Amino acid sequence: YPPIKVIVVEGSEYITIKISDEGGGIPRSAIPLIWTYMYTTIGRNADCGIGFCLQGSDFQAPTAGVGYGLPLSRLYARYFGGDLRLISMDSFGTDVYIHFNKLWSSREPLP
Repeated sequence: YPPIKVIVVEGSEYITIKISDEGGGIPRSAIPLIWTYMYTTIGRNADCGIGFCLQGSDFQAPTAGVGYGLPLSRLYARYFGGDLRLISMDSFGTDVYIHFNKLWSSREPLP
């Protein structure tokens, strides 16, 4: 597999983390769906019951593959004054940018 590249940059207002892979990307038609809860591209195996099958010594968190990772990650980033953005090239790979507010000037966004 091609390596996953991680770049961390400290700017004057934000710390940005860029994560890049060459894992095949996401089709453009699926991009709006990745931000919805319960959408996943991981298939379930009928032999595994309600859970996911682990292959060999693979470890998965209890919520792995149920469609909460990206929406919750973006929600947390925005809650704390940052953001999470994703750019994908179908049939090539995906870049994810996570921005963290460095200045801590944002206030908690309460209604």
